Amino acid sequence: MITRLYRSILCGAVLFAGTFSVSAQQTNEQAESGADWFNRMAEALTELNFEASLVHVHGDQIEPYQWLQGNDPETGSTELLIQMNGPDFRILRVNNKVAHFNTSSSNYALESDTITAIFPAAFSQPFERLSHSYQVMVGGGARVLGRNAQHIRILSRDNQRYSYALWIDRKHGMPLKMIMMNQSGDVVEQMQLTSLSVRDTAPEITKEISNIEMPPLLKDLRVQSATNYSVGPRWAPRGFKLLSQQSHTLVVDATPVDHYLFSDGLAEYSVYVAELTEGMETDLALSSSHTLFSKRYNNFLVTVVGQVPLTMAQRIAAEVK
Repeated sequence: MITRLYRSILCGAVLFAGTFSVSAQQTNEQAESGADWFNRMAEALTELNFEASLVHVHGDQIEPYQWLQGNDPETGSTELLIQMNGPDFRILRVNNKVAHFNTSSSNYALESDTITAIFPAAFSQPFERLSHSYQVMVGGGARVLGRNAQHIRILSRDNQRYSYALWIDRKHGMPLKMIMMNQSGDVVEQMQLTSLSVRDTAPEITKEISNIEMPPLLKDLRVQSATNYSVGPRWAPRGFKLLSQQSHTLVVDATPVDHYLFSDGLAEYSVYVAELTEGMETDLALSSSHTLFSKRYNNFLVTVVGQVPLTMAQRIAAEVK
């Protein structure tokens, strides 16, 4: 059973096989067209006005959402994601602030220009930022949601991290379907739109909620400051860079931790170091779209959580000294 500590860590961290084969002799033109399709998607995710519904599947959880985005000359960019099952949970982005509203926990806001609950933030940015660690390959056409779609795959260059299959609407560039896979090709997460309406102007509701009062803004998580403990990560996988390090308390149970955040541009993982106290669960391993691995190191509990395979998380934790 997962303790409150791990639920808190997972909460903070959240802040298939292909249907085509690709020749090793793929031409530069084909590779460029893959990046072009990715960039069309990035543009659609930031600039389109739309209303959509989708189903998000990860592990044994199947979650339906309503998703809206509007870009208005007066109110700016507004995005809203509403979970349709269970307790009322909504994520609202107004320009570069993202607020989380949850009836079962405290509301809070972060500085961000994307909502990352469904798609990684990198999907809204040019592919060039990922090209050092990933390559994008083009498949054939497909029919998804009654629309003509283009199939592309995003593959890691070292085959040591997760990959993605995407089906992109050929008319508007919107991602219609996404599958995340591990190195073995097993599906760990998937998403599919069940409806999509692209509009010339922002949906009216996005204009109405753009002036809603935001909850308290949390401390910027992407800063580098002194940490409390001498123990810390001494190794990172190739391509991953340290984005932030700081000491803070976890939102759910107020456990003091040293937190380190790493990213390769697409995937992110966090390393948490906490002093061991009575009742803490050690030697835990959970593998899905967000892997969680913990181990004891002397009088500390080291936890790695993020979008990395379990074997990589184990190596990261072993190098915390």
